[in-house]
Amino acid sequence: MVANGILHSTPVDLIFLDIQMPQTSGIEFLKSQEIVQQVILVTAFPEYAIEGFELAVTDYLLKPVTFERFTMACERALVNVSGQGHVNLLKQQPGYLYIRYDQRLQKIRIADILFIEAMANYVHIVLGDQKYTVYSSLKGLEAQLPAGAFVLTHRSFLAAVSHIDNVGRAEVSIGEHRLPLSRSQRKLVQLLILKKNVIRSKR
Repeated sequence: MVANGILHSTPVDLIFLDIQMPQTSGIEFLKSQEIVQQVILVTAFPEYAIEGFELAVTDYLLKPVTFERFTMACERALVNVSGQGHVNLLKQQPGYLYIRYDQRLQKIRIADILFIEAMANYVHIVLGDQKYTVYSSLKGLEAQLPAGAFVLTHRSFLAAVSHIDNVGRAEVSIGEHRLPLSRSQRKLVQLLILKKNVIRSKR
């Protein structure tokens, strides 16, 4: 494939990769190559999301892609390449996140986060019995979180897949919380939940 030669002869930091291509699939291409670059999958098929994240892709964009979602994916890749986090977020050991909150550093266990809501220039990080308000963008915070563990249900809401209780036509439930669900994200949210449950049941 032409792409093989380009990747080995030209400096590349970020690859946008479709799933269905004339000669091979994007998934098979990733499996057959030693890819060190950041990879963002772009496809109209949500059913490949889990396999993509298992291959450590940076992000997964569903067509049609909005400009806001595109920039969010690019920011995640930029954070990974540069090694720099948001001004109010500090990179920490796996499984944890430190935030600047109330003039101190607060350690948060990522598995305890239920969802994150964007409000203007701030985000609300909601845990079971606590909520932290941090000066940050939603996309800046998403870039610090494990790929595949959280999913956008709406342009202003990022939900922890493992905490979603059910998915309706226009909302998802996490405990007593109701988060809006956009039509474009519904299939991806449903698929991620089903895949997580299948993986959990096999253990």
